[in-house]
Amino acid sequence: MIAKSSPRCYVRAVRHFASTRGPEVLVLQASPFLGALFGNVGHDWAALGRVALFLPGSVALTAHVFVFNDWAGRRSDINDPRRVTRLFDRCGINSREVVGLAVGLLVVATLILAAVSASAVFLGASIAALSLLYSGSSSWGKGRPIVASLLHLVGGTLHFLLGYAVGGTVDARGVAIAAFFGLVFAGGHLNQEVRDYDADRRNGIRTNAVGFGCRPAFLASLLVFTGAYGLLAFLVSLEILPRPLIWCTLFWPYHLACALRALRGGLGFEAANWMQRRYRLLFAVLGLAMLLTAPAVTEFARRVYERANGRSAIHAERFEPLFSRT
Repeated sequence: MIAKSSPRCYVRAVRHFASTRGPEVLVLQASPFLGALFGNVGHDWAALGRVALFLPGSVALTAHVFVFNDWAGRRSDINDPRRVTRLFDRCGINSREVVGLAVGLLVVATLILAAVSASAVFLGASIAALSLLYSGSSSWGKGRPIVASLLHLVGGTLHFLLGYAVGGTVDARGVAIAAFFGLVFAGGHLNQEVRDYDADRRNGIRTNAVGFGCRPAFLASLLVFTGAYGLLAFLVSLEILPRPLIWCTLFWPYHLACALRALRGGLGFEAANWMQRRYRLLFAVLGLAMLLTAPAVTEFARRVYERANGRSAIHAERFEPLFSRT
């Protein structure tokens, strides 16, 4: 007879994953949040309400992806000294509870996204399917070179479109901007494979770094990131993205210099981890620039400014007779 898990066990599981995966889940919400701002979400308070409704669904969906990935990789993580201390079973949480949490998060995400739009539900289901393929299949997921990178490319693209769909239909403009985020996501994953090379090789996981070597995988990461910077410049030239973002392409020389330094220092966990901190900082600044120049933000700021100036003009008209000469 199988004992049922109590609600307290699931609360413990939530706390565990919130502490181990929470920061990553929250950081990844930048992409769909920017997607919502660059979409046709509107420029009024109702639009902000739709975004506020959407974000918990995106958080639940991303959390589902991480929880399921940790459950699927529980056996290989035992052989990774850097991850073994974060294993859920070391905290008294069993696999059945983790599966229940993953399913529950997916159900919550689907219900919230259904209240947003049908497109959001479809995109959320597609992301969940990619997660199942990547984490649940050893032959067509993380253990298959190139395919794993393509899954991250598509997944990163869909994650941006998940937010873009809040405003309605996904169009060619949205797909073009989403491709930038997909490239960034894929480039970061290639660097992560270089970082995890030793553990993946020990566990027999044939990632790009294990299959082709750390140096080719790292150079591929740099090439993909370079493509992202190039696409950014191209989208600005077509006026799909705001013109001020062209200055963010100047981040590329610094990105290249950091990559060359990591190569000269010998690729390994420390070098890849150092590189990861550098490019994450660059794209955090770029994301902030996109936030400040997003159409929804600039239009909202313009309306607030005009309303404030309009009120000032009204007040000035009221007091003008008091200071005028008769």
